[in-house]
Amino acid sequence: MKWDSSFAIGIEAIDNQHEKIFEHLLAIENSVTKRDPWHILRFFLTQMSDYMKFHLAVEEALLEIIRYPDYAEHCVEHARLMEQIAELQDQLEKAGSGRAPVGQPLPAENLVDFFEDWFVRHVLSSDREYAAYVKEEFPALFGKRPA
Repeated sequence: MKWDSSFAIGIEAIDNQHEKIFEHLLAIENSVTKRDPWHILRFFLTQMSDYMKFHLAVEEALLEIIRYPDYAEHCVEHARLMEQIAELQDQLEKAGSGRAPVGQPLPAENLVDFFEDWFVRHVLSSDREYAAYVKEEFPALFGKRPA
């Protein structure tokens, strides 16, 4: 899956970060397609996880500064995501090192499906909700930069 302008929420800094997340997702997807060894896939997943932590911290700081009414709920979604990423990393580590429980290996394709599903749902719903709030309360954040 690649970035598409339809995913944009209208806040340039956040949209740029979302696009970067898609680049990380593409690296994971390519690694899965090429059937890279588990440690390479783990590297890409770690990069994605680290960038997600950065992005979510930026987003949460923005929401706190603007006093977004659903700030706490949005943060809970983020925390849940990071827990799921940690579980995926743990499962990948176990599967790659041969320590996965019998019958429960983590198909690498699930990584891609997980990120695509979560990210698209989150951006198209929760992030669009706070973007609408920002647009209403802080329209200057949606203004165009001078050329």
